[in-house]
Amino acid sequence: MKDILKEIAEELDKLESLDEAIGMAIELEEEGMEYYSEKASVMKNETASELYMFLADEEKKHASYLQQYRESKNVPEVEFHYPKFEASFTEEFSDEKLHEIGILLAALRFEHKSEYFYTELAKRAEDEEQRRFFENVAAAERGHYRIIDELLDEATQFRMQT
Repeated sequence: MKDILKEIAEELDKLESLDEAIGMAIELEEEGMEYYSEKASVMKNETASELYMFLADEEKKHASYLQQYRESKNVPEVEFHYPKFEASFTEEFSDEKLHEIGILLAALRFEHKSEYFYTELAKRAEDEEQRRFFENVAAAERGHYRIIDELLDEATQFRMQT
């Protein structure tokens, strides 16, 4: 079985510049935005759909931060506010709960990989300002992971060790 996190580090090692890595990161964020937007459109419950739209908007913000940095080399302020999704999981999920949990598990994996990717970029940063920028994006991805993990905990009464 391949270690996806090791593969990410190896891919980063192959890149010739930070600009290439940022391009890769923008693609990753755009893929996440598309994934979450598509999943939001198929969810039957409004609260679950809102969660995915929130995550799609977050990925869009991250792509924008990266593009802004790529074009200006000025480090943008990365903002993340931990939202409250108040509805209970039993209300959020339809009779297709298992399918919906599968979507959340895929999202959880995506956020974990994204956090690792930005943590690796921070390690490779050329200066302190870059390092902080990538660490802040990684922290936002970790926040997304926590949101999804909490919802999975509600649905399954099983919590991942994070």
